[in-house]
Amino acid sequence: MLKILRGIRPRSTEGRRRMSGESTRTPRKASMSDVAELAGVSTMTVSNVINRPEVVSEATREKVHAAMRALRYRNNLVARSLRLAQPRQIAYVLPAQDTGGNQYMDTFLHDLAAACQAVERNLTLVTERDAEALMTACEDLYYGQSVAGFVISNVWSTDPRPVGLRERGIPFAAYGRTAEAFTAPWSWVEGDAALGIALAVEHVAERGHRELAFVGADSGNVTMALRETGYREACVRLGLTGSLDNTRIVPCDGDLASGVRAAADLLDAPSPPTAIICVSDPLAAGVLITLQRRGLAPGREVAVTGYDDTTLTSFGTVGITSVRQQSAAIASALVRLVIERPDEPEHLLLPPTLVIRSSTDPAA
Repeated sequence: MLKILRGIRPRSTEGRRRMSGESTRTPRKASMSDVAELAGVSTMTVSNVINRPEVVSEATREKVHAAMRALRYRNNLVARSLRLAQPRQIAYVLPAQDTGGNQYMDTFLHDLAAACQAVERNLTLVTERDAEALMTACEDLYYGQSVAGFVISNVWSTDPRPVGLRERGIPFAAYGRTAEAFTAPWSWVEGDAALGIALAVEHVAERGHRELAFVGADSGNVTMALRETGYREACVRLGLTGSLDNTRIVPCDGDLASGVRAAADLLDAPSPPTAIICVSDPLAAGVLITLQRRGLAPGREVAVTGYDDTTLTSFGTVGITSVRQQSAAIASALVRLVIERPDEPEHLLLPPTLVIRSSTDPAA
């Protein structure tokens, strides 16, 4: 039977209330004592579930939460108490140190810490590199109730970490996708890499460039591969067939020196490009060095674009046109996924924007 508490009536339609002679006045909101009576606990216990869930047993918390839901009692506090029942730490598995520097990932780390703080969480860093040691560390942290879950980044095509975490029942969200992409049984978030490069290609094409080249990091990373896909698809769509020649698509490392060398090779070719699309800002900065050494005007003679919109875009006297990712939004989505643990995995692609500077300005 439905238990009706003092002053609390079951929900019914306006017509049924009138036919039964009931008042149409809005019933009062359920109180903490109502929740306590329905759950069969004391009012102090309900207060502890809301404010100090760690001192209440899991079984009692579940009874109180059920009563809150049944009575629609201050749903915001229900959600808050459920969140606070988890450990207050979210762990981030640090990627291997990039000897060439990675300013974008430095920015992301700060955004991730801010996203944790915004939901009353703290960020814990995990540094284990060996796969087996990492899984052991994750098990110890999660099942030892030190962390609520994990964020991993720098995901590559055959990355074993998502599979390992899922097999162990450890909550996590990935910044980046594996080869499974949209069929992966775990949640991931990333910027739309193909769209980002397509924006750059479309921009230089609008500026009149028909002979393009693509300078990309050869890392085995799915996101980097998608940047090349974005370049190829945009060139096909715009009819830039000459820009798809194998000599115009240059795989290389992602540092500044690689950009210097790649640009020199492209400019020494019998038919050099007039626009160079790079998968990172360090590569774009290296391309600018080569152009300036040869007395070529970036923007006016050869257009250059980068990716990630880091501080390198203010390199010297030339501003680099670059694709800006939604780093803060990506970080917030990852934290939400770790905390909420959706029943169905979410695969989120966040659209980037193109920040235009003098490296693609014909009048520069």
